[in-house]
Amino acid sequence: MRNILWGISAIAMGCWASAASAQEAESSDKWELHGFGDYSVKQDYVTQRGLVVTTDGAMAHLVNGISVNSPDGVSIYAGTFLALNPGHAAGSDVINEFDWWVGASAPIAEGLTASVEYGHWIFPKSGPFDQRNVQFRLSYADKPDNGFSINPHANVFLAVNAKSSSVVLGKPDGTGYLELGVTPKYEGKGFTLTAPTWTSVGPKNYWVSKDNAALVATLVDGGERSNLGLFSTGLKASVPLKFGGSAGGSAYLFGQYYHLFNDGLVAAKQVLNNGTKRDHFNFGAGVSWGF
Repeated sequence: MRNILWGISAIAMGCWASAASAQEAESSDKWELHGFGDYSVKQDYVTQRGLVVTTDGAMAHLVNGISVNSPDGVSIYAGTFLALNPGHAAGSDVINEFDWWVGASAPIAEGLTASVEYGHWIFPKSGPFDQRNVQFRLSYADKPDNGFSINPHANVFLAVNAKSSSVVLGKPDGTGYLELGVTPKYEGKGFTLTAPTWTSVGPKNYWVSKDNAALVATLVDGGERSNLGLFSTGLKASVPLKFGGSAGGSAYLFGQYYHLFNDGLVAAKQVLNNGTKRDHFNFGAGVSWGF
């Protein structure tokens, strides 16, 4: 499994690198090919859904992707995500997770973009079963006012085919949740500050299935099945990087705070031996690039 995952990533990187020179020959009135990536090191692995996956050893997250963009703003894209946990317990697989996805986005009004994405999440033999999901997203990029913008979004996540829950104790598939958030952004001279902030709600069975209700009640005081998921906010500071030609990117530091409203998320944190507190902080640094 490990060799296959590394092979997929290596092939993808080779394709995306060769695409850079082809993209330079494109004019603005033609379809364009773009590549992107983000490589970060984090204290812990906490998912967008509030699942604290591991706090044992630092995490390295490697994201790579490619997109084909039309002159009128339609984009077809694909990407991969590799989570490495080299500091984990001796003898365990350093690969925590490998994901791939494909999607499409299109502008539907000035500043407003809609997208749909299919993802397949793959885990080591010791991890959960594969998970397949579909996400629908609306995002609005408002015009900066003195360098400041809000950038709201709404995201619907649907678990469509899985034998394991994406939050451990929930219903594996046929369920999902709604995320609402904003990403306030300030662009200064030579730096950018963003504050990714979101909250989530969904059917009770997404967070805790009926079969796991008794376990949650045992692990968490109250142990209620709720519709609330989590609240998260943070701060990310980045500075631009120039790689030559049309390629550029940024280096960044970040801190992110999570409050787990849902008892199922707190119980899952205990099941994975990552603590018992509802509040969790994560820190890290990384570099992103694109052409």
